Amino acid sequence: MLSKSRVEAFSDGVIAIIITIMAFELKIPELSQSFSNQEVPEALVKVIPKVLSYTLSFVVVGILWLNHHTMFDKIPHVGTKLIWHNLFLLFAMSLIPMPTSFLASYPLLPQAVMFYGFIMFLNAFGFLILRRYVEIHAKLIPYNSTIQKSNWISCSLYLLSIPLALVSVYLSFFIFIGIPLWYFLPDRFHK
Repeated sequence: MLSKSRVEAFSDGVIAIIITIMAFELKIPELSQSFSNQEVPEALVKVIPKVLSYTLSFVVVGILWLNHHTMFDKIPHVGTKLIWHNLFLLFAMSLIPMPTSFLASYPLLPQAVMFYGFIMFLNAFGFLILRRYVEIHAKLIPYNSTIQKSNWISCSLYLLSIPLALVSVYLSFFIFIGIPLWYFLPDRFHK
């Protein structure tokens, strides 16, 4: 049986690698040998979608890490089922760099937005089932209806973002930005 600290250390390591992989995608476009002063701002403008998609995904990964850390801090011990639920969440998180890069390259392409929404849904679902297992099935920590409701809402909205991208990618972006913003609101708004 693994100790709780080993599971937490492994999770932290995986999450750190995910963020590092995403950061590798942030590259300044190369300038020609005889570039003009006008080419520099144009090159930097091309990087904006990469920085924005990286920032969005970084915030999502940060929220997942914070929620994961907060939950594991309260868990008294881990068992095999908890480890497998945690591994599913880490698997979903490890996929985040791929749609982040795709979205950065094609921010207005519905398929890129749908792919991003699908992977974010997998992450929200992974955290939802991990939290439900910890609170409801294993009863390792007390049931928190506010957190459960927030997790269901996030899952549902990310799932909704997938078909919405065919209607308007901006509706999906509204969801992608709105969910992380929701987590920054004071607790009184989450009831």
